[in-house]
Amino acid sequence: MRYRTRAGRPPHFCKRLLRRLGFARNPLVRRSDRVEGVLAGVALVIALLAVPLAVAFARADIADETAASEMQLRSRHMVTATVLTTAPEQMPVGDSAPVAATSRVTAVWHVPGGAARTGMITVPTGAASTGATTPIWLDRNGRQTTAPLTHTDAVTNGVLVATFVWLCAAGLLTGALWVARRILDHRRATRWADEWAQFAGPEAVR
Repeated sequence: MRYRTRAGRPPHFCKRLLRRLGFARNPLVRRSDRVEGVLAGVALVIALLAVPLAVAFARADIADETAASEMQLRSRHMVTATVLTTAPEQMPVGDSAPVAATSRVTAVWHVPGGAARTGMITVPTGAASTGATTPIWLDRNGRQTTAPLTHTDAVTNGVLVATFVWLCAAGLLTGALWVARRILDHRRATRWADEWAQFAGPEAVR
């Protein structure tokens, strides 16, 4: 049921928030209700303050991963490998068994300087036939490596870090608030039972 003012309009958002937090001038509001409201308000403030903290973590992670990306771009280079052997056809075990998206095949490629290297590479299943070409990444020593990080990867990882940090903070606050509310509910129930026993007499609580 919504609160209404004398003019029939709903109260201001701030007034509704104060009522939610237990600060309304209401004789029915118990001290434990006000304590619970204060705890909820503190948890809300801490959750809001955790946002810039999460952003700071994200910026630091983006800076670190951007530096790593730049270093990898300087130390890695891409070459074209040619598949030498066709991968055996993969048959699904059952009707619902998925077919592998990649295959391991023998291929040849040339390192800087013109020397040819032969080895096993992982290629998409559709390119696992003799004569197919696929790009691979090599390090400074001509060994296979992974593709370097991109700026998009750095930003994406930073956003994930920020989200994880804030969710951890929000989870801890929610858990602490839940424990506090359980304690307050237990005290309210105990006090209610005591007051009812005083009002109705000992026979009413048997």
